[in-house]
Amino acid sequence: MPPEVNAFSWIFFIFMCLWTGIALFATINPYYFWKLAQSWKALREPPRAYFVFQRIISGVFALIGLSILLLPHLLR
Repeated sequence: MPPEVNAFSWIFFIFMCLWTGIALFATINPYYFWKLAQSWKALREPPRAYFVFQRIISGVFALIGLSILLLPHLLR
């Protein structure tokens, strides 16, 4: 395998680990994630429905990340 492919594999793996970790964090604690990422540009807190929707969407992204990370190992 060429070294470029191996380097890309590691970069992709690190990216997917970060993706999944951030998505899991946003799923577990959507309010704190909003405080870190979005509160600086808001005049007031969003309604509760925003956090419910954010939790659902970030859970979907976490499942996508986990499936991309685990699928190659499950197909062997």
